[in-house]
Amino acid sequence: MAKDFLTTQSLISVKEIRRGIIILKNGSLRSVLQVSGINMDLKSLEEQNIILTGWRTLLNNLDFPLEVICHSRRVNIESYLTFLAERIKKETNELLKIQGEDYYSFINGLVSENKIMTKKFFLVVPYDPVKIEVKSFLSDLLQSFKEMFQIKTTAFSATKPLSDEEFNQYYQQLLIRQGIIINTLTRIGVEVRALSTKEVIELLYNLYNPETFEREFKTDLSF
Repeated sequence: MAKDFLTTQSLISVKEIRRGIIILKNGSLRSVLQVSGINMDLKSLEEQNIILTGWRTLLNNLDFPLEVICHSRRVNIESYLTFLAERIKKETNELLKIQGEDYYSFINGLVSENKIMTKKFFLVVPYDPVKIEVKSFLSDLLQSFKEMFQIKTTAFSATKPLSDEEFNQYYQQLLIRQGIIINTLTRIGVEVRALSTKEVIELLYNLYNPETFEREFKTDLSF
């Protein structure tokens, strides 16, 4: 008996990325905000209270879920080492050249013996279009049984077409939510900005490829 297997791509819920916005296969939108970290130990007690109160007020006033992501990855500094090697070759001052070679050896040894990590913080702002459908109790019951006993899962592979008009409408609603979060966090001294299309692609690539170094695309990728 033949079995249906899901492809890896079908298990990823992302359909496309447009204007820095992630469009899921079910037609929902996601905006990704990068947030600066705060060292609370360096803040006074009053500053700590202001930050915590502002964050608590933001969460209590939201009428939509907010996902917080802490992303730690190993840093690839090969490009930096290549840059150092080229500068050392071009250096005409023998003393500076020797110091540069010592510094290069120190950094190269440090990286080979220790993992250099980077940590970034993100907020994922959602917008899920509300579709009101009137169904009878019997149709809901039949649908539940159908979903319970179906062989092949289509939760991730099912795609809902999203027209340009629908995208623009949902996009404007998402920007309102995004603006509320940015303004609130800015007032309490937190730097926050929305990721561009290229940055979102880089983030998704690194999330789905945890065995590799943090990768930065050199070309402008877009969908």
